[in-house]
Amino acid sequence: MKTINKSMLLLGLLSFVLQSCTHDIYVDPQAATKAAYENADAVNGAKLFSNFQNAEAGWPLDAAGWPDVKYAADPTINIKDIATYTALPGNVTPVPAPQANRNFYSCAGCHAVDGMGRDGTGISKKTAANQPQIAVSHLRDTRGWDPVKLFDAIKGVGGRAIDPTKTANGLDLTLGGQAHPDFSKILTDDKIWDLVKWLKEGIDNTKGDLYSMSTVGVFAVPQTVPAPYALYDTTKMGSDGDGAAGVAFYTAKCVVCHGADGLGTTNADGPVLIPGQTNGTTSAGAGPAGPAPTTKMYGVGAYMRYRTADGIFLIQTGKFGTIPWMAATPIDQQQMKDLLKAFSDKARFPDATVKRTNP
Repeated sequence: MKTINKSMLLLGLLSFVLQSCTHDIYVDPQAATKAAYENADAVNGAKLFSNFQNAEAGWPLDAAGWPDVKYAADPTINIKDIATYTALPGNVTPVPAPQANRNFYSCAGCHAVDGMGRDGTGISKKTAANQPQIAVSHLRDTRGWDPVKLFDAIKGVGGRAIDPTKTANGLDLTLGGQAHPDFSKILTDDKIWDLVKWLKEGIDNTKGDLYSMSTVGVFAVPQTVPAPYALYDTTKMGSDGDGAAGVAFYTAKCVVCHGADGLGTTNADGPVLIPGQTNGTTSAGAGPAGPAPTTKMYGVGAYMRYRTADGIFLIQTGKFGTIPWMAATPIDQQQMKDLLKAFSDKARFPDATVKRTNP
């Protein structure tokens, strides 16, 4: 009998221990959202931020190489109907353009690549009266937000229904006016998490210690054309960067297409721009006009000096539609400073006013 009692006692103790262990198992209620954030792709988030409907921004493709309409969050939405887009490099299928103004469905179109809206590089972005107004909010402030709060803000932003007939004119309220598009109908959760990661970790690389910018003109609401424009101080590019290290980085990562002087090779002509861009036309009647001179400038050095924030963004994300493909370039904050310091040297990376022929 004593043996039985001892056995019963041991079984009771074992049962108590096992039950206690089950109570001690902790399940993190945020485990799924933490995993979604960790698995998100900040570079793809930047591509979505620039042009969400581009084939290179992580969309499954249809047989013609365009974003497959079935993969929007709302399967009744046809991505091709709501904005212009570009196919993957090499796709020669004609681009249908039912909607000529993709700025209505581009984060950067209203918030600018630096996330500062009309208080940053966006001051010079509005090029036509029918574009949406540049945003007042500073998306860079979201770096301090909880990821779940930021996810919910993007998914729950609300806004106008997705309708290609209501995106033609930002000033015409009967056509949708300035209402924010409802991205919960467009972007699936995984893409929203990519955007969250970019806003939390990527957009921070454009903060003020990389360059100094001033603005000329007054931002009016509704904005008039021509608009104000941004000017960059090349003496402050890269602040404490190392120019020699920047040249070494450029030689290792960029020279094969952009050439030793940044003016292009047989693979690339290099970016084109006009110094101190504003809106309107040049004396030749083509393209935006800026303060004198209005001569077009060529070369990656010129682009990085006159369009610094845009250049940083392209380095981080790559450039849509280029052949060969200009992919995102992995780069940390110090390397970016070094590269900008190198580009501040006009003797090393000169402006050019004549486009090189690309054989």
